[in-house]
Amino acid sequence: MSEAKSEANRPAGPRARIAALNHVGLTVADLDRSIAFYTSIFDVAVHGPWDRTGPGLGKVTGYPGCSVRQAFLDFGRRDQLIELLEYTNGGTVVDPANGNAGAAHFAVVVEDVDALYADLSARGHRFVSPPITTSPNPLFWGRVTYLIDPDGFRVELYQPLEA
Repeated sequence: MSEAKSEANRPAGPRARIAALNHVGLTVADLDRSIAFYTSIFDVAVHGPWDRTGPGLGKVTGYPGCSVRQAFLDFGRRDQLIELLEYTNGGTVVDPANGNAGAAHFAVVVEDVDALYADLSARGHRFVSPPITTSPNPLFWGRVTYLIDPDGFRVELYQPLEA
C-alpha cells in the first residue's frame, strides 16, 4: 500500500505514539521446557521464573482467579524481551500456525541462517522449511526460515542481505 493511500485510510483524531516495542508475550504449556528450548538455541539471559497471582493479575488478563508462572528472555536490550507465561490453572491449546487468524510470530536476526538451520536440524529441532531468500523490498530482504518451538509457535530466523 502506498503511503498516500495509507494516510487516506487513517481515522481522524489523535493516535498514540509508540516509543519502543518492549516485549512479545508467548503463552506456553510448560515454562521450564520453553526456557530450556530458547536458552539451548539463543544467547539470552533469563529473568525469573516468578509465580504471579492475585486480583490485579486476574483483572488485567481478564481471567479472574488465574495464576501464572512468568519469565523473560533478555536479548541484551531492555526493549527486546520475550515474555513466557504459563497459566497454571487452565487454558485451551490453540494452533499457532501462521495461517490461522490470531496467530503471531516473531523474528530474530541471526548471522548465518543456513549454518544455524543445519545445526538445529541435526539436533532434532523442527522447521517449516529450509531457509529461503525473500523477494527484495525496502523494509525486508534476506534469508529466512521458521523454527517451531515446543508449543508449535513459529520463530523466524532472519539473516538480512545487502542490496
